Amino acid sequence: MIECREYPRVSVDLQVYFSTTGNTAIREGTMFDLSARGGAVASMSSVQPGSAVRILIRATDLGSPITIEAAAVRWSSQGEFGVEFVGLSEIDQGRLHRLLNVKTSPRIRPS
Repeated sequence: MIECREYPRVSVDLQVYFSTTGNTAIREGTMFDLSARGGAVASMSSVQPGSAVRILIRATDLGSPITIEAAAVRWSSQGEFGVEFVGLSEIDQGRLHRLLNVKTSPRIRPS
């Protein structure tokens, strides 16, 4: 199967915290798929497609979290949902690109 996505996806295992617009309750999940424009999250909390969410990605590889001020939920199924990032500051966009570079760079092992 040929992947025709504009931005390549990277498999990750990152803790995230998120809330939906109009609901200040902070929920937790695990981002397992990430690209420059979106990602996929597994969570015990369900969200509906079309919802707007704010996401904090715990990026321990960077030393500081990445805040996605606005993301749109594009799909939701069986404890997972996919988001498109629509509001990201320049600083957090830079952090996201650095994280993607870290996750896609080959690891050099000492001999």
